[in-house]
Amino acid sequence: MAKLDRIDEALAKAGMGDLSKARTLSRDLGKVPPGHPGLMAVAVAVHQAGDLSLALKFLDRAAVSGSPDALYGRGVVLAALGRRDEARAAFARCLERAPGHVAALTNLGGLEQVAGNLAEAERRYRAVLDFAPQAALALHNLAGLCLAQGRRDEAEDLARRAHGLEPGPDTTLRLADILGEAGRHAEAEAVLNPVLDAHPADVRLWRALGHARKKQGRNGEALAAYRTTLGLEPGDGEAGHMIAALTGANTQRAPADYVRGFFDTYADRFESHLVEDVKYQAPATLRALFDRVGGGAPLDTVIDLGCGTGLTARAFQGAAGRFIGVDLSPRMLQLAAAGGLYAELYEADAAAALAHGVNLSAVLATDLFIYVGDLEDIFAAAARALAPGGWLLFSVEAGDGEGYTLRPTGRYAQSPAYIRALIARHGLTEAACERARIRGGSDGDIDGDYWAVRKP
Repeated sequence: MAKLDRIDEALAKAGMGDLSKARTLSRDLGKVPPGHPGLMAVAVAVHQAGDLSLALKFLDRAAVSGSPDALYGRGVVLAALGRRDEARAAFARCLERAPGHVAALTNLGGLEQVAGNLAEAERRYRAVLDFAPQAALALHNLAGLCLAQGRRDEAEDLARRAHGLEPGPDTTLRLADILGEAGRHAEAEAVLNPVLDAHPADVRLWRALGHARKKQGRNGEALAAYRTTLGLEPGDGEAGHMIAALTGANTQRAPADYVRGFFDTYADRFESHLVEDVKYQAPATLRALFDRVGGGAPLDTVIDLGCGTGLTARAFQGAAGRFIGVDLSPRMLQLAAAGGLYAELYEADAAAALAHGVNLSAVLATDLFIYVGDLEDIFAAAARALAPGGWLLFSVEAGDGEGYTLRPTGRYAQSPAYIRALIARHGLTEAACERARIRGGSDGDIDGDYWAVRKP
């Protein structure tokens, strides 16, 4: 009895957020009865503290009892750890014990969505909604899927239903995102404000508020929101980057964690947004420039920096024998792999990837340098990696003056004088530079410079 009392006391402390006590308990969980309710309380507390592996230990023990909630919790944590097959099995076991477990059914759809099986994910979400029309998580996830496919009206309707049922941070951010992508930034702000009042410490809400205000031209108020974000989370790369952009600081590049996180989130709707909303034509424009100056000479091995989902490789299909893709975003690389154009794909920084390149026929970079202002390292690495006669083909937002500039949009622009100085410094030659529209959308039409540079 005394031993159980000590276990109860330890579980109670761990469940209140004492991570040291939780770690000590985790080394001897065999003494804790699997059905003990304290196991779930500790798992939740540890999960919220961000220690997923430790949370899983408590859930593993709780799941021995066959508890549907424990099995469901295991699935959630396993999915977050990237162990999707095990997560799928955990959700399936949960459903064996509780066939109508809406969250488990919804998360099975989520696993299909992450794997890129969008039709199967949608089928699962709609099956949930057929018998549980008020399932907010299914509505929320289906809204995200529809948005990724460019079905914005349907996405908005689903997101509003989810938000009406559960007006918390996640559903609010999804709805604000949909409204913002449609250019309805004042509406997005109106959705965010009341939820911020209820959740004033949620950095995601403050960051989104900064975006909504910036898009309305209220840069001072946007700056205040970004500063609040950074105050709540000092390491927030996106907020720090936007503060620099709005205060005229000329940093060298956007933080890698911001770029990675942004594109992991954005990846599933990347192409529909660029093509339909921004009217993005940079890959086709760069290919046309190369066709004019390259004389139709075939390329052998080509490295595509910031490859994304593969838009540039598609534009250069037929001109190159072999594509190597490089990106910071794991999700982008997943989608690029599904396209089947790349012989190799690497999660890496552009300059670091080029350091391993030898005798490349071409280096491609479309829309990458809006996230990198200082191109010194990339030009140096490209000059070393290219074979004689190899091409460096890229686009930049057209800048002024002698250098590069971080604009209030958060994107970098490079001037022709700056690019020409790099070309000369690294022993390359300019074959062509043409100015043309590079993007549209809510910021208006933006001019870009398309460059064809060659190694002698």
